[in-house]
Amino acid sequence: MVSSNCNLNMVKTALRLGMVAAVLLASTLLAAGAGTACSKEGKAFGVLMESAPEGTGRFTYWAIGDLNQDEDLWVVYDRFKESSDAGQLKELVQVLDVVNDSARVVGSDNTAVSKAPVTVLRAKFERKYVEDQLTTLKYTRSAYRDVNIWVAGDGQPYRPVALMSGTILMGDVSDLKACIDARKAKEGSLRDDPQVEDLMGRLPNGVVVEVDTVTPASSESYADLVAYGKSYTKAKKDTLKLTAVYLFVDEPAASTAQQAVMDHLSATFEGVKVKRDGNLVIATSQISIGKFVESLNF
Repeated sequence: MVSSNCNLNMVKTALRLGMVAAVLLASTLLAAGAGTACSKEGKAFGVLMESAPEGTGRFTYWAIGDLNQDEDLWVVYDRFKESSDAGQLKELVQVLDVVNDSARVVGSDNTAVSKAPVTVLRAKFERKYVEDQLTTLKYTRSAYRDVNIWVAGDGQPYRPVALMSGTILMGDVSDLKACIDARKAKEGSLRDDPQVEDLMGRLPNGVVVEVDTVTPASSESYADLVAYGKSYTKAKKDTLKLTAVYLFVDEPAASTAQQAVMDHLSATFEGVKVKRDGNLVIATSQISIGKFVESLNF
C-alpha cells in the first residue's frame, strides 16, 4: 500500500512539473514573439515608411505631436508650423494639434517618386469635414485604387491631396499614386527594403529620424556605403542625442570609413563616439537644440 501511494505521489509530482515546464515554455515563446513584434512594429517612423515606395532616396520623419507637447522642442516644431504644408493643412483641418507625426518622402533615380517631396501626415481628422473643406476650396476629385485624390484649381498655391485612413498625403499626383501603391500593397514599400530594415533595428524612435539610401545627391558619401540613418532624441532640456547608423557592403569598408565618419560628425556634433559592428558603423553624439534648428527645414 505504501509503495502504491509513493508511486501515485511520484506520478502527481511529475505531472505538476510537466505542467509548470509547459507554462514556462509557453510564456517564453510568447515573450519572444512579442519582442519580435515590438522590434519591428514598435518604431513609429516604420509605420510611415509603409507609404514610401521601395527605393526612396530620402525619408525624414518628424514626431509632430511630441514636438508640439514639449516646450523645449517648440523651436523644432516651429519649422513644421512655418512650412507651406502646414499652411495648406490648416485650410483643411483648422487645428494643427490633430497631427500625430509626419514624414517627407523624396525619390531617387530608382523609385517611382520624383525628386519633389511627398508629405505624409498621420492625423486625427474627420474625413467628411476635410472633404467639405476641399470642395469649398474648389479642389477637383478623382479616384485611384479607391482613394480620392484632390487637385486644387488653377492659380491656387496648393499641392494635390490624397486622403487615406488616418493619413493625409500631399504631393504631385503621380507621386501620390506611387505612395498609395506602396501603402495598399503593404509590400514594395521602403519598410520592406532589407537594407532599411537593418537600419531600423538599430535606430531608436526619435523626434526627428532620417533614412537615406545612397545616391549621387546624398549629403554623406563613403566608399561602399549603401544606406544610413540618423535618429535625434531629447537628452537634456537644451540638448539632442544623435544616433547614426551607416550600412556598408562589407566589414572592411565599414572599418575603413570609421575615421571619416568621426571627422564628418565632429565638425557639427559634440562628444562623437564611433564603433563598428560587422558591416555597420554606429555613432553617437550630442548637439544643442539651438544649433540643430539653425539649418533645419521641414
